[in-house]
Amino acid sequence: MEFCEKCGALMLPKRVEGKKKPILKCRECGHERPMKSDPDYKVEYRIKHSPREKIVVVEESEKRFSEMTEDERRERRKEILEFFETED
Repeated sequence: MEFCEKCGALMLPKRVEGKKKPILKCRECGHERPMKSDPDYKVEYRIKHSPREKIVVVEESEKRFSEMTEDERRERRKEILEFFETED
């Protein structure tokens, strides 16, 4: 990671036609300078998961579904449905 000498912002690699080496260009002020070496840049993607893909942790102290009364089961089903309907 390299930063601009003028404004301190992050400089990103940019390919220029006719040149073998990419240059570094400031995101903020547009200052450009040649890249000293050709470092390995890593592109990282973040994936947003839907609520259905998230892991639900159940504590051991909770009753098993088969041990609950009918009213408790209804309430538990309602909580589970509400959990999956909400998105972060």
